[in-house]
Amino acid sequence: MEQSMSSGGPGVWRGWYWRFVGGTVVVLAVLEVAAYYLSNGKYSFITSGELGMFISAILVVQRVKEKRTLNTLLATVLGFVINVIFQLTLGYAGTIHYGWGFFFEQNAIIGAIGILFSMVYARTTEWSNRRRDQLQAKRRQEAATRAEDSDAPPVRVHRVKKKRGRGRRS
Repeated sequence: MEQSMSSGGPGVWRGWYWRFVGGTVVVLAVLEVAAYYLSNGKYSFITSGELGMFISAILVVQRVKEKRTLNTLLATVLGFVINVIFQLTLGYAGTIHYGWGFFFEQNAIIGAIGILFSMVYARTTEWSNRRRDQLQAKRRQEAATRAEDSDAPPVRVHRVKKKRGRGRRS
């Protein structure tokens, strides 16, 4: 997991990982369109929109080190917008079949769940990383104090192995 993107490298502008976030959203959109055409138009963009937002949030949180919550929200919102565009263009027949009320209701629920998941996942990841760093610092400090306390070098204790050969009963 230490393959994090460098801060300030190519594709990063003031903490916004625009290249990685955009690439992630575009790849997921291409996969959705491919699935739609491979299923001969029977693929539902409503059901895959949420999954796409979850995947993009997970990928962004694991790679981005600055503005983690904001970058994750950006990826989630972009994925949501692209999914709505797909529903209104490629999946228009399905949108009309179910009705506009269903369309607005489902997309509101999916958008809210996606945004909530991205915020919760980003914040809990930040919290766990901060907690892990604190515990590692505490362990290093305890190891350093233990090393300072013992001035004498450690003495190796040799123990005599009990001889258990043939014919001996114990």
